[in-house]
Amino acid sequence: MYTRVLKLPWSPRRFAINRPPAYDALRTRGGAVVRSTGYTFFSGSVNADSRRRVTWGADGNYGRSIADDGWSSEGELLLVVKPRENLRLSIGPAYSRSVDKQQFVANIGDVTATPFAGVRSVFAELDQRIVQPFIANGRYGALSEYAAPRSNDVLRYGRDIGTVLEVRDPDGRLEAYQVDPDAAGPAAPFTVVNPDVNFRSLRGTAVVRWEYRPGSTLFFVWTQERSGSDSFGDFDFGRDRSALVRDRPVNVFQVKVSY
Repeated sequence: MYTRVLKLPWSPRRFAINRPPAYDALRTRGGAVVRSTGYTFFSGSVNADSRRRVTWGADGNYGRSIADDGWSSEGELLLVVKPRENLRLSIGPAYSRSVDKQQFVANIGDVTATPFAGVRSVFAELDQRIVQPFIANGRYGALSEYAAPRSNDVLRYGRDIGTVLEVRDPDGRLEAYQVDPDAAGPAAPFTVVNPDVNFRSLRGTAVVRWEYRPGSTLFFVWTQERSGSDSFGDFDFGRDRSALVRDRPVNVFQVKVSY
């Protein structure tokens, strides 16, 4: 009688997390204590034998809010090629998207907001996408506030309470939101600057290593970084990729010698 051990060319890993809703003193950034939505999170990955000349890995995750329809997902691939002992090439694109139904935007002082100790905490729905190398967007909408302290229920401006008006520039681009939290009530209107954002960043590093004598090494390092931002809010990979190429680069050169 014998036992046969099956050795796979790749190794899978997986785990799950469940975090129920709980009271959160930080969610309003100094405002009243409210209740978080909680979430369920699943993650898995698989990796090939890292000792091979060509190896790969993949991982992904998915999360879902318990108290609302918020969710997030992410996937990443990694390919590593080692043509020589002193040369290693790798590429690892990744994509993620998340929808947060209760993303903090701003705290507004308002003496009529007595249940919240005179602070009206404004939240919004955030739809965010990220592609690496790093291009990200965040589009905000559906401005709201919590219905009561120690609750995870929200009231949306312009639908459940008050009114909201979009303020646009002459070219039609959204500049701000004019919010009246109780319409004809005593609360004063306030303005929320458009929080939509597009961010792009790319950083590359090249390293040359020369062991000019046993135990003595010379390193020459070149790093280039480009970054920029706009307030479109939508996801347009071609537009943001072209803008990234036009962004002014920052080059850093370093030399290190050991003897």
